[in-house]
Amino acid sequence: MDEEQAAELRSKFLAVDGLKIVAEIDEPALFDSALRQFPAELVVINLDADPESLIGFGTQIAEKYPDLTLFAVSSSENAQLILQAVRGGFREFLIHPIDDKQLDDAINRIAKMPGNQAETGRLICVLGSVGGCGATTIATNLACELAQVATRSVVLVDLDLFFGHVATCLDLSPQFSLADLCQTLDSVDPGMVEKALVKHETGLNVLARPQHFAQAQQVSLANVAAVLNALCGMFEYVVCDGPVRTDTIKPGLLDLADATFVIMNLTVPSVRNIDRILQEFTREGYNLDRIQLVASRFSSDHNGLSVDDVEQTLNRKILWTVPEDPKTVAAAVNTGQPLVKCAPKSKAREAIKAMAMKLHNPQAAPDSEKNSGGLLSRMLGR
Repeated sequence: MDEEQAAELRSKFLAVDGLKIVAEIDEPALFDSALRQFPAELVVINLDADPESLIGFGTQIAEKYPDLTLFAVSSSENAQLILQAVRGGFREFLIHPIDDKQLDDAINRIAKMPGNQAETGRLICVLGSVGGCGATTIATNLACELAQVATRSVVLVDLDLFFGHVATCLDLSPQFSLADLCQTLDSVDPGMVEKALVKHETGLNVLARPQHFAQAQQVSLANVAAVLNALCGMFEYVVCDGPVRTDTIKPGLLDLADATFVIMNLTVPSVRNIDRILQEFTREGYNLDRIQLVASRFSSDHNGLSVDDVEQTLNRKILWTVPEDPKTVAAAVNTGQPLVKCAPKSKAREAIKAMAMKLHNPQAAPDSEKNSGGLLSRMLGR
């Protein structure tokens, strides 16, 4: 299938709340290996390239993996083809272009099936639009705040593979790193995961970036996705600092993310980068409803652009602002302490706490969110 059709299908499936694309493969021979790396519940097969052969491949999957649900997608409405697919083990046959209601109904039917109620953790990515915009500070403190309210454990993963500073920001000296979990392509050993993590006094678990450039260069998208998938099975929240905007692993990880915070400053270079990022996300078929813009270092009395002007330019709301508080934030970074510990009453901490509370309980409206003059409490809307 061509990239335009792939982007369209990606857009349709990622528009379904809670659905993640854990892998996309072009060759049937790669399926078993992909499934070992990325446990899945649903397999979608586009039949258009070779209907007979791909239906046969789907039948083999159904026999070998009876717990998997199979969907067929095809531009053909041929009744014989549909019947053949259903008899071959496909539970749903979706006509391309896919109707939104048809897809929602199909997903709802399999969601109600016994055995499809397993709880997995939520993956949160924090991306910076320009260098030095405060993405690491927000990711680190957001994870610490989630660790205070989560009923299960939270892990923070440093995906700035070359220059990440998550461990430094928390004054941690990890013995192992993400690279140690990426040494096998087939599976991620839970015991090794536990060994690679270092725990902070807030209760937050941290998985550090590779220690050496050579290790970072060997980490692939498949490696990272397998690790994050394993972490989502172990933790309530998996918060990622990054990947950085130029990283080749970024596109695939957005398929997995439940929410992505894109951090910006109210400056022309940052806004231009955000515009390009959103255009690229749209072209690739990513669900922009999972993207939340955050204005970092916000101040109403500086010479930066106004929120209203930026929103008009981007045709998209800035959902959160984190107030400018350079002395407090710098002190926290330099002493290796999160804001919840060293400056719990600071405006920056209150803003990030409100973000965490909204993630944890989307229906709640914390007092800090209602009363904070520096916080735009327009969440999950455009």
